[in-house]
Amino acid sequence: MRELSAPAKVLVALATALVTIPLLCSAAGSDTTFDDPGVAIDPAAAFGVPRRGGPAAVAKVVVIGIDGLLFDKADRRQAPRLRHLAAQGLLSRGSIAGHITVSGPSWASVLTGVWDTEHGVTGNDFDASPFRTHPSVFTRIERADPARHTVSIGTWHQIATIAASGDRRADVALTTTPDPRDSDEAVTDAATATEVVAAIERSGPDLVFTHLDQVDLAGHQHGGASRAYLAAIRRVDVLVGQIVAAVDRRAAGHPREQWSVLVTTDHGHLPTGGHGGQTPAETANFVIARGADFTPGITTSAYTLVDITPTVLDLLGAPPGRLDGHSLRMRPQPIDER
Repeated sequence: MRELSAPAKVLVALATALVTIPLLCSAAGSDTTFDDPGVAIDPAAAFGVPRRGGPAAVAKVVVIGIDGLLFDKADRRQAPRLRHLAAQGLLSRGSIAGHITVSGPSWASVLTGVWDTEHGVTGNDFDASPFRTHPSVFTRIERADPARHTVSIGTWHQIATIAASGDRRADVALTTTPDPRDSDEAVTDAATATEVVAAIERSGPDLVFTHLDQVDLAGHQHGGASRAYLAAIRRVDVLVGQIVAAVDRRAAGHPREQWSVLVTTDHGHLPTGGHGGQTPAETANFVIARGADFTPGITTSAYTLVDITPTVLDLLGAPPGRLDGHSLRMRPQPIDER
């Protein structure tokens, strides 16, 4: 091959630079966008305030399960709606140390009110048999009052395994069909939230449980200290805002209904990703309770995920039976005023 002259070499170098520099800037811009939460929002505008139902109020409950969420990472910059929701009610930041920090055991405890040592679920591969002896919250509600309308809509299929178990089952137990192109589960979670919003607005179920999975996936793929993990938190924060806004619209249009919103997670995540151990990052847990029965601005460490089912049963007037957890309507100890 004939060697280029010196002037030609200069022209080639300039052309290469003109192509390369924009590409590098574009890549840098993508990283910046990935890190940037974007325009600051007013979380108070995302949804309203909890309303007390009128005379002979009918209790309604929505439980939002966010898989693998470290609440420390969900600060006001990353999750303004979630933080605003917590400020409107009770926030408990506790630990599930001693419990298996895996999704199956934890969501089973959320939905039964007993620890893993009771229900016996030790991993993510389980069937409906444990819930014959330790009934789910759906079964307990339907036994107490078959006229109650109970709904489960989740991204993870095993939530439906629990909801559809027992002699009395959730009236609706849906798993969002995953899109194989949805590598971060953002589209799937958004579809889950859309269906939840539609259910609330359409029929006002007595209990809606939903499960959002993308934060946990980001933790596994990129680590709990990653930009991707924060980006997933920001996306889920938007979905939480949509669900709570639907609750408030429904409450405004149906004054006799008194709605409560509960939020929790199943486990935390290591900075490098993963869970299942007993480090503080893996056992960190939180519960939010927002509604007319919960005093705004209370923080405590008294409650964890096992207290969700007792709280739902208490709010809906269903007998709790023998459970490990306790209702969040009981006065927490210790209490700190925010």
